[in-house]
Amino acid sequence: MSTENHLIAIGRSRYLYDGIKYLQSKGYVFKAIVTEEAYEEYDVKHTDFELLARSLGCRFFMIKSLNNDELIQIVKSNHIRAAISANWKYTIPKSFLDLFACGILNFHLGNLPDYKGNATVNWTIINGEYEIYGNIHKMDPELDAGDVIARKSIPLRENTYIADVLQQAALDVPFLYEEALKRIFKQPDAFEVKGSLEGLRCYPRLPEDSRINWNETAETICRLIRASAHPYPGAFSYLNGEKVIIWKAAVFIPGERFLAVPGHVVAIQKDTKTIRIACRENFLEIQEIEYQGKVMAPAEFIKSIRVRFKNDANA
Repeated sequence: MSTENHLIAIGRSRYLYDGIKYLQSKGYVFKAIVTEEAYEEYDVKHTDFELLARSLGCRFFMIKSLNNDELIQIVKSNHIRAAISANWKYTIPKSFLDLFACGILNFHLGNLPDYKGNATVNWTIINGEYEIYGNIHKMDPELDAGDVIARKSIPLRENTYIADVLQQAALDVPFLYEEALKRIFKQPDAFEVKGSLEGLRCYPRLPEDSRINWNETAETICRLIRASAHPYPGAFSYLNGEKVIIWKAAVFIPGERFLAVPGHVVAIQKDTKTIRIACRENFLEIQEIEYQGKVMAPAEFIKSIRVRFKNDANA
C-alpha cells in the first residue's frame, strides 16, 4: 500500500485540529497525533486530540519531547515524508526534523521573516500593521526561520479585533496546509518566501502588559484594546481604585480644541450609552466594559464627567 499520503501531526490549538480533520477528508492518512497541555484560551484541549486520534485509528502521544523511540519508529516504518504542526511550544531537534524529506510544515501567524516567536498577532495589531499573514513554513532548528511554502493575508483595519484575526486564520489554515503539502510533495525545495535567520523577534506578553496608559494617543490605546480582547484577558484601567476591563472602543476626533487630563471622562453619550475619555491626543470612545465580572455599556456604570481613569490602582 502506498505511503505517499501518510502524515503525522504535532502541536495544539484549533488550527491543528481542524487541519487534521480537513486533510483526512482529502485522503491523507494520519499515523500519529502528538500534543501537549493547551493554553487556557485554546478551545481545543488535549482530550479532543485524543478522541480524534482514536476516531482516525492512529497513535496518540501526550509528550514534551519528540525524541521518542516509538514515534520515530512510526515515521520511519511508514516512510512519512512530511508532518504538519501548530503551536508546539518545545524545541524540535534537528535529528527529528531530518526524518522528513519534505519537512515539518508549521502554521504561524505573522509577517515572516518578521514577527517571529510569541504573541505575534497581539504585537502585530499593537504595532499598527495593515495586514498579517497566515503562513505554512518549514520548521527549522532556528526559530521561525524556515521557508514559507504557502501564505494568505488577513487585512487589519481600525475595527479589527484579535478574535477576528484568529477566526479568519482558523478558516484559512486547513486550505493552507493542503496547498503547502501539494507544493512540497511535487517539489520538496519549493517556497513562496525564502526563510531567514534575521527578522523582528516577538516575546510573550503577560496580562499586566494590557494595562492602559492614558498618556498615550487614543489610536495607540485603541490598538492595545483590540489586541488584548477576547480570548485574552482584556485591556484594563482603574476607576476609584477598582479594575475596569475595556473590551471595545474606537478613536473619536473632537471637533474642537480641548484641555483635559488624560484618563478623564469628558462625555457620556446617552443615546449610545458610550463614554469618551481624553487621551494625550484625541478621545477614546468606550463602547463596552466589564466591572466586577459584569459586562455592560459604560454609561450604565459611569454617570458623571467628574471622574477619571487612572493608570494605577493606587494613584
